Amino acid sequence: MKKILIIILMLTINFVFSNTKSTMCNAQTESQKAVEYCANGDKILDYYENLTDKSNSQRYLNAAKYYYYQASRLDLSNPNSLIGHARVALHQNKTRNAKNTLMIALNFNEKNPRVNFYLGETFFAEGEFMQAIDFYQEAYKNGYKTNYQTNYKLGICYEKLNDTKKAKEHYNIALKVKPEAKEVTERLEKMANIKVNRQNFSDYQDEEPITEEELKILNMPTTPIEPIEL
Repeated sequence: MKKILIIILMLTINFVFSNTKSTMCNAQTESQKAVEYCANGDKILDYYENLTDKSNSQRYLNAAKYYYYQASRLDLSNPNSLIGHARVALHQNKTRNAKNTLMIALNFNEKNPRVNFYLGETFFAEGEFMQAIDFYQEAYKNGYKTNYQTNYKLGICYEKLNDTKKAKEHYNIALKVKPEAKEVTERLEKMANIKVNRQNFSDYQDEEPITEEELKILNMPTTPIEPIEL
């Protein structure tokens, strides 16, 4: 009887172990499939973002959305599927939807640089530059220090807030990452021109005022003109 019980116990353990192993393998397979779906969605969106003609946007966005949906169905915790949904929403000008989706992704990993970058994008799209800086900076600190777009967007945000020192700092980092970036050189040149113009205006203000003798030569009144009563 004892031997029979031991055999039954061993068979039960083997059955449970086999089922657990099978479940784990299935979970790994589904997780891997989710990663592949996200990669396909990202390829489509990256390709779309580089197109000059975006007249057929719905076709690309729907295709990308399909892959992100399949990834979410297999692995709800996959941050890249949530980021993908948010990117599609941003292209559709649905910033609130994008923000809500990314906030869910942030709950899984609040230091994820990609999640923080796209959260910065949602606030940037709404013109909320201070909030955008908070999330771009999180991305910058957690792995995106040499990321071109992060530094470029930080430069724009600081420029909008009249912090030229920090704007230049991030523009220069962006330029080191991507030396051919005309958009950055144009912004740096524009900032330099504004500085020169301000300096010229300052020099003009520092000039000595015109004397009364000079005013007489120019036939200009030397006393204030009384206001005319209506």
